[in-house]
Amino acid sequence: MLRTTENARSDVTSQPMSARYSPDAGDRPIYLPQGSTLFSPHGPRYGIVVVRKLSRSVYYDALNLTCSFCQTTQPGLPPDGFCGTCRRPLTPLLIHARQRKTPLADPDVIDYLIGLSAGHPGILRHLSIFESQDTVYAVTVHPGRWGVLVRGKHRYSPEAAISAVFQVGRILDYLHRYGVARSKVGEEGLESLIVFANNEIRLADLSTCFPLPSDDARTAHQRVEQDILFLCNLLTFLLTGQEMFRADWDSLPAPVRILVERAKGRQYATIGDMLTDLTNLPAVSPRPLTPIHGQATHPGKQRARNEDAIVTFTFNLEQEGWSLPVGFYLVADGMGGHDAGDVASRTVGQIVAERLIQRHIIPNLQQAAWLWAGSDFLTSILTEAIGEANSALRRYAQATGSDLGSTVTAALIIGDRAIIANVGDSRTYLLRNGELEQVTQDHSLVARLADAGVIRREEIRTHPRRNEIYRSLGYEERLEVDTFSLLLRPGDRLILCSDGLWEMVPDEQIRQIVRKARSPQQACDALVEAANWAGGEDNIAVVVIEME
Repeated sequence: MLRTTENARSDVTSQPMSARYSPDAGDRPIYLPQGSTLFSPHGPRYGIVVVRKLSRSVYYDALNLTCSFCQTTQPGLPPDGFCGTCRRPLTPLLIHARQRKTPLADPDVIDYLIGLSAGHPGILRHLSIFESQDTVYAVTVHPGRWGVLVRGKHRYSPEAAISAVFQVGRILDYLHRYGVARSKVGEEGLESLIVFANNEIRLADLSTCFPLPSDDARTAHQRVEQDILFLCNLLTFLLTGQEMFRADWDSLPAPVRILVERAKGRQYATIGDMLTDLTNLPAVSPRPLTPIHGQATHPGKQRARNEDAIVTFTFNLEQEGWSLPVGFYLVADGMGGHDAGDVASRTVGQIVAERLIQRHIIPNLQQAAWLWAGSDFLTSILTEAIGEANSALRRYAQATGSDLGSTVTAALIIGDRAIIANVGDSRTYLLRNGELEQVTQDHSLVARLADAGVIRREEIRTHPRRNEIYRSLGYEERLEVDTFSLLLRPGDRLILCSDGLWEMVPDEQIRQIVRKARSPQQACDALVEAANWAGGEDNIAVVVIEME
């Protein structure tokens, strides 16, 4: 257990050697056992729920033991994850711990880094960075379902590897523009990256970052070069399962070998220079895929009115002798029990679709580059459109005195790139090679407990508080929209649905129905039938998209 000392740094109480991370404790952080408490020097206490050990560091899924609702601090980790006073769920957190090999940055720099973490979607928002007995802890918001990039040494396809390096490259470019750089090239640096099921990557630890000296151009450039080499190491690792310094050189594609040699030869002055070369590699040429979709909605067996809404549209972009399919798909749930829920869901669908078509897609039809070079533009326009729908619901509620709201999940597909967005507990799944993965994160209280490992994920469907969501359209002025980027493959199927489907039909049954269906429309019809057969307790809406 860690306790705060007088010098504002946390300390470790007497602890047997068996509780340490490994026999080589001098090269690895202190290992905190499951159920223990981490005391921050700044006041918060964190209960350790799940421990994930890596070679050079360790991750903890944790709970903030101070309730964010009633401010009561729990004496220890509650087994159900709820505050003992107000019975609201405690806030899940992710903590990355590593050995401190160099002094931690000054407090002013730490505060600056924490502020920077909130400015880029590829960085987990940091809440605290502190040290204790040669161990550095980075405490961040919990990302939901996540995995460790380096675990299993899974090899990526060239397209997926390049997409991942682009994501990390944009993060590093952002840090450089704000005057800081990382200091880790090898395995320890890779361990600070986490990954989602859709190969989206996030940076989970800024504690190794230091300012770029403004009065020493040579040192500043050397630190930038270190980050360029880090990108090369990441690219090599994703393609081969080995770091750049250990990989079989001949196993790398020839264009990648050339790019890495240029980086090692210090031919890139900035991250942007390297990303430009990466863009021109043959592996990133766009591969048109055609989305085929079906859709179905039903009021269910226990509701007279259907408050779910579906919006879909598709067209082909014809340009310079080639055709690129574009598709948009949306499911909105008007949240049964609210006034005018059907108005809310229809309004969300209408406004999001209109904004995308009128303001962004049609005016940019002649700009081919954004269709494949990256997902930032597509993400921003989808997020902006959902934000405008949120504002419209708020205005309607204020004008009519109504209490209305809506969830939403949407997919914008251009070629082989899909941008997924969600607010609330409507979901998007990916069925790939017979395996079903939930892409989106539920914004519900019980989902947060499942993410932190307090309850099992399969318990969400039947938990008595499963319908309590903490984020939806129509209530808060500033709406946070989750977005995910997918690189699609032939045969992939996306399933967008409201909670009226997934609460009635288990994920395994959804997988079997969609996998066996002869067409997306047949899959939708069968899913609605299964939800009604299971009780049809809520409205049901589903869209299935198959990539051909």
